[in-house]
Amino acid sequence: MTFAYSIAVDPTLARVCDGLLERHLPPTLIGMLDLAASDRPSPGRTCLAQLIPLGAGAAQAQRLSESGQHGLPVIEVDPEHPELLAERVTALLVERLQRSETAAAASRESAAMLRRENISGAVRFREIESFLHALGNPHVARSLHWEPSGAMTELEAESWVSQLLPLNIVSITAIDLWLPERVHAQTCELQVLLQDSTGDEHALTEIPDEMRIGSGWVRFALPMAVQGDARNCSLVLRNLGPARLVVGLGMRMPDARFCAQGETMPGDQVLALRVWKALAGASIPERREKPMIDPRLEMTARVLQPSALPAPEIFAMPTSAMDYITADFWEAEDAIMVHPSRSGPVCAVIRDVPMRGLLQLSAVVTAGHARSPNLNFAIGVTPQGAISRDGIWESCLGAWVHGLPAAGWAQVHCVPTAPITDRADIYLATSLAQDLPNDHSWGLFRSFRAVTGQRAAEEDL
Repeated sequence: MTFAYSIAVDPTLARVCDGLLERHLPPTLIGMLDLAASDRPSPGRTCLAQLIPLGAGAAQAQRLSESGQHGLPVIEVDPEHPELLAERVTALLVERLQRSETAAAASRESAAMLRRENISGAVRFREIESFLHALGNPHVARSLHWEPSGAMTELEAESWVSQLLPLNIVSITAIDLWLPERVHAQTCELQVLLQDSTGDEHALTEIPDEMRIGSGWVRFALPMAVQGDARNCSLVLRNLGPARLVVGLGMRMPDARFCAQGETMPGDQVLALRVWKALAGASIPERREKPMIDPRLEMTARVLQPSALPAPEIFAMPTSAMDYITADFWEAEDAIMVHPSRSGPVCAVIRDVPMRGLLQLSAVVTAGHARSPNLNFAIGVTPQGAISRDGIWESCLGAWVHGLPAAGWAQVHCVPTAPITDRADIYLATSLAQDLPNDHSWGLFRSFRAVTGQRAAEEDL
């Protein structure tokens, strides 16, 4: 950094001071000085002093004080003793140098103190973080989860959709999207971006489903968790083509700010997604869920709405049940309702559904009534007619989803225990999670997702 100074010179002394300073100051100092007629510093320069005729010092000091410049030194020039002028100017420069060195030393000392405090704070933070993790606090957490509702929309080639998220962008590391028909045979290029309120974009990369789970959830991750200040963010999906893309939708959103925006969006729903946040340096672990689908199979996923399936009927119920039990198709909701008993689970069956080569079956479920007790859900599938009414129907079910609260949403999954060569029966089971009356136990199955596959060398018969 180069310092430049000016000295205000009384007009009557201008010619005298030029010659005195040039003769008695080194050239390096002369280059730093600017002799000005005004006591106001010129841009980029600091005024060191004002030179006035001999004997006018007191009056000039008073005028400077009245004008607000009481700290500006006043030097009386004696042409008979030019060396005194050079000494005073040199002394002013030396004083400036000493003050600068003192200020620099104080700044270094303050910086060293802050570094020591920050290092100590960082060490303590890592200790606290490690302690919390040992107590069960994860390094990676799911901070937002909108389950699929069974509704879907299509993104045509070169179209987009934007979703404002009700959380800040800091620490987001991955987002799972519900793309029910997207499997390994990629038919379109999908660009996924996180955009914060300042307009900065963060591109997410699709994580290949190496385990070939085929659950419908597709993960998009960032190279590292987003850092910086807390800011609002939006998720932007762009279908770069050439084929259409089916995107799963979540619940209806009462706050219009958070509804998904796009040409094909219904206007009052959100995207079905999961948002993961992580501590700095943490990464999303690999998913090791079952089932793992045979990598030699070519998979195809399709979504079936209840209105496209045969009507359900009660298949199994507790023999001691005396309360209300039913299985029915609700046309207005496009859903299948299975009403359980307080005495035990109730299972409905949908018979004779074309499911050739079925590998996995999923369903979107919800406890439909606002005053519903907590419900359990499960789904199963067998070859058509494989289980009679006296059979052990529980053996064909997948894992139960337990304790879904009123108006809660979830997914149930199952894998056929026997190959489905042509047609299948689908079993829908519900039960009460607690020993309560079964009033308003509306167990709704809203949408089904079937993953089918065949070996690459095979052709349909």
